[in-house]
Parts: sequence; C-alpha cells; structure tokens
Amino acid sequence: MLSRALLLLLTTFSIHSQETYKIALGSCLHQDHPAPIWDAVNDNNIDSFFFLGDNIYGDVPSGLPWKLKRSYDKQKKVLPSWLMSKQIHVIWDDHDYGKNDGGGSYRFKEYAQDLYIDFWEIPDDDPRANREGIYYQQLQNINGLRVLFVGLDTRYFRSNIEEKDDVYLPNLEPDATFLGDKQWEWLKDTLKQEHDLLIMASSIQVLATEHRFEKWSNIPSERNKLLTLLESLDSRVIVVSGDRHRAGLYQYNEITEITASSLNRPTYSEETDSLLLGKTYTENNFGLISIEKDIVEISVINVDNKTLESIILEI
Repeated sequence: MLSRALLLLLTTFSIHSQETYKIALGSCLHQDHPAPIWDAVNDNNIDSFFFLGDNIYGDVPSGLPWKLKRSYDKQKKVLPSWLMSKQIHVIWDDHDYGKNDGGGSYRFKEYAQDLYIDFWEIPDDDPRANREGIYYQQLQNINGLRVLFVGLDTRYFRSNIEEKDDVYLPNLEPDATFLGDKQWEWLKDTLKQEHDLLIMASSIQVLATEHRFEKWSNIPSERNKLLTLLESLDSRVIVVSGDRHRAGLYQYNEITEITASSLNRPTYSEETDSLLLGKTYTENNFGLISIEKDIVEISVINVDNKTLESIILEI
C-alpha cells in the first residue's frame, strides 16, 4: 500500500471538507500542570479524542497506589467539559497504571484497573469491566469507511525488562510477552473483522528502535510478531502511540505510526531514528487524524495550532 500513499511531508497542504472526520490524540497529561493545548485542540472542531496513556500522573516511587485516586479526582475537575462531550477512546500507560515503567508484576494492577474503569465511565457490560486488562476494540463507519479502533494494553501482562546504565535491554526469553496469550488471541480474532482502516493504539512506540527507553523492541520477538500480523492485513494501518514526551511520524513498509506526546509535559532533548519521517518535536503537541472517504491526513500540531509535520495516505 505504500505505493498508493501520498507520502508527503507537508506544511501547507491539508484536507478540509464538511465530511472530514477528525480524531485528535495525545498523551502525558499531568493533572497539576496547566494545559493550554486544549484551546488548539478545540479550534480544530474534532469529533473524537484518543487518550494514549499517562492520562494522569498517579504513580509514586514506592509503587503504592495512594496517589492514583487523588490524581483522577483532580483530572476530572480540570478536563474541559467540551472535550468530554466528544467520543472518547482511551488506553493507559505506566503513570495511570500506577508504577513507572511497570509491567505484569505490579501488585496493585487490579485496583488500578478499577479506578480506570470508574474514571472513564466504562459501562458494566463492556468487556473491560469484566476481564483483566484494558484492551478493547470498536468498529465504526466513518465517511463510508469501516474504521477499526484497537486499543492495546502494554502494561497488565508485560514480562520483565531489565535496565542497565539507564538503558532498557532486550528480553530474549522465548516466552517473553507484552500482551499475554489471551490478549494476543483476542487481537488476532479482532483483526479478522472486515475493515478498511485500522487505528491501533499502543501506549509505547512500536516502530522506533534506536532510543534507550521503553519500546516494543525491548521484546524483539513480540515486535516481530506484531509487525508480521499488521503487514498481513489488507487495510491501511495507522499505529498511534504516546509516552515519549516528543512527537513524530514513522514509517515501516506499509505501517505508519504517529507518536503524540506530550499534552503538557514537554522535554527538550533531540532524537532521531532510521524509521522517522522528518524530525521529532519536544514542545507540547497533539496528533490529528483527518478522515475523508478515500484519504487520511495524519498531523502533529503544537499549542499555537501550527502543523509541525503531516502526511497524507490513500485508503
């Protein structure tokens, strides 16, 4: 499908139509920090918002969960009411999971999931309210396209990854996992649904491999397994991720990834990657996916509502 893509890194051209469906997305939203980014998001007249994790900062170094509930309560007071009236998609990452860089061994993960379900008002008959992990799927018709939203849980089942000299090392154990057996089987079954466009959320980056932080290549066999599965699809595939306190667009064969981070916790260090299109942006930002009937535009936008990077793909 890359041959069908208009792989244009844009600063001036964008798609606009009364029929354009807009999904904003972002991550790393501290409840105690100002968030002027919401004005820029609102200016884009979005239809939906995808929270990509670190939607609160409720973890403490001890891993005890006392701050989680307090952080959710504060966030509920400061999130704009207009935003919460939109369609909401959501996954979590480590800081709303309850432990920095935490994985499957986190002992308060069931409690963290209960708080998550309550805050996001996930109904009792939703599978997330009745099973381990917060992964989910939703199939939606948008402008005549079958759009499949998939949110992965990269925390609840994740195997241990070791750190040395502030660098995460690859876990090469044959049974090492990000998703766990049940979530993997669910994902394979979910992707069998007929769809034209897949928007798959992973709290940590899937494509980037060259930085020292958390990423799917920390468990190489899992990354390879996921990429093989995604490349087997007939649909256009867009991965959305957060976590990194920087934004950028990445491309691997037919798979495009946008990392949108952060909403209000910027960083300042430079970074590159062989799969990166353009550059990364460390200022506060959000992502925007604009869908028309046969094209999709993916953009990184800053607090001044300036498009920093953009790509247009055919569907």
